Amino acid sequence: MQENSVCKNCGNHFTGKFCNQCGEKVYSEKDKKIKHLFNDVIHFITHFDGTFLATLKTSLTKPGRISLDYCSGIRKKYFKPVPYFLLLVVFYLLFPRFQGLNMKAGTYASSQYNFTWLSIPVFKAKIKKYHVDYTEIAKRYDEKSPKVSKISLLLLIPLTASVIGLLFINKRKPFFDHFILSAELISFYIFLDFLVLPFLSFLVEKIAPQYNPIFYDGSWVAWVSQAIFGLFIIIAFRRFYKEAHWISIAKGVVFFAIFFVGIKYIYSLIVFLLTMIFV
Repeated sequence: MQENSVCKNCGNHFTGKFCNQCGEKVYSEKDKKIKHLFNDVIHFITHFDGTFLATLKTSLTKPGRISLDYCSGIRKKYFKPVPYFLLLVVFYLLFPRFQGLNMKAGTYASSQYNFTWLSIPVFKAKIKKYHVDYTEIAKRYDEKSPKVSKISLLLLIPLTASVIGLLFINKRKPFFDHFILSAELISFYIFLDFLVLPFLSFLVEKIAPQYNPIFYDGSWVAWVSQAIFGLFIIIAFRRFYKEAHWISIAKGVVFFAIFFVGIKYIYSLIVFLLTMIFV
């Protein structure tokens, strides 16, 4: 006969080892032993390895499958899409190598940048406020922007979801579904461009340093990564929305163009404005 318990977390009265309202476990003196801590660590490591590797493998081999399963209610075997995305961002923060989507102050001040009508006045306002020259403001900006840009990567998901929602408005799916697929797409983009390519660059630098400049000066690397991302988008669209191949290709191409011309542009502008707040 199981005893009635009062949950120490939410105050709910229940029977059993776990609260039926919040899931809190009924702990005993046995749970205070060091052995229990080691069991928790082992459980976390094995659970983390299993779900993370399964999510990574499925994402790389079957674009769109994670999102399709997740939105259909199959969730236990995968990392949740947004935490998976955040974990990749953490890896990116811990092992930075490329500039990524972060642009230097000089880019925003350049006459070739289309938002100079906004960026130049903002720079001038900061110069006037602190009574320093542009060089000092640019230095402060370049020190602050890497962290702001990486944390702000989360903004890419709702921006992407909004575009995808318009492209597939005929499917009448809830915004949640578009958001989940967007998280998978952006996660792959971060994994490919900000983790895999920097890692390959690191290997080349250590093994054959004479060839390392290709990762910085060779435009073909960017073209190859964009082609892989474009193919990933098309396959994911086809699997998730179940439309004809030619429609998936057409919408994939349109989204690809919007992503690199529009979404990334809006993101960079937001990063600029957020960074200038802290300069």
